[in-house]
Amino acid sequence: MFGMQDPSQTLLQIERYMDEGRLELSEVMATQFCDLMLSNKKRDPQQQIFLLKGLRLMCDVYLLRNKADQSMKAIKRMHGERKALVKVLEKHAPQMLATMQPEHEDHLRAGRLLAAAGKTKAAAKAFARCEKLAPGHLAAAQAAVEAQPTKAHVQRLLAAIDAAGNVISTNGRFVLQPTASPEVELERVVATLSTAASTVSGLASSCEQAAQQLQAQQAAIMAGEQAANARLQSALDSLQPKHDYYQYG
Repeated sequence: MFGMQDPSQTLLQIERYMDEGRLELSEVMATQFCDLMLSNKKRDPQQQIFLLKGLRLMCDVYLLRNKADQSMKAIKRMHGERKALVKVLEKHAPQMLATMQPEHEDHLRAGRLLAAAGKTKAAAKAFARCEKLAPGHLAAAQAAVEAQPTKAHVQRLLAAIDAAGNVISTNGRFVLQPTASPEVELERVVATLSTAASTVSGLASSCEQAAQQLQAQQAAIMAGEQAANARLQSALDSLQPKHDYYQYG
């Protein structure tokens, strides 16, 4: 069964197939992998980790294959097996708790699937849970506005943009890069702000101003007037000696 004797290698193979765009095969493998793991009712901590990883991959494949409406069972199972893993680690390997993937990432994953399935209220709750666990989570705030552009969601997006800092250019891409959550493409943030400006009353000016500031930073980077990574440049500058000590020699 697709070389299931080595779970870690099977998971890596599924990820490779996903990267290659072989999504149908990835879904089949992820489904069989999770079914096999779930059939073992006496899983040790490592096997539970493998199962949770497999469920995350299954959710990701559902999103990539536009099959979000079929993912509700996988989402519920993912959350349930995460709780089970925490209990197992607390009992048998508490030192591994710190190495777990942050819980907010699973809520972001669930929110995206729920939004794609048209379950906007449930998606909004998932994104809110993500933001509560990781304040300033830009990806969740942006996705929440996409799913349900309310005043509260837009206000959280504006706050997350402000907290994310300057626009960054990396590998030919322009992004916003919060310190404790995933980076988000600048183009997508600007597009979301544009949508919010036209749909949410009372915040049009704030959204337009934020978008203009982000685009101005992008233009400044392209013109060489702003560092491609202002945060990194600031850190490097702080390491430079503030005095030329040789002048005292």
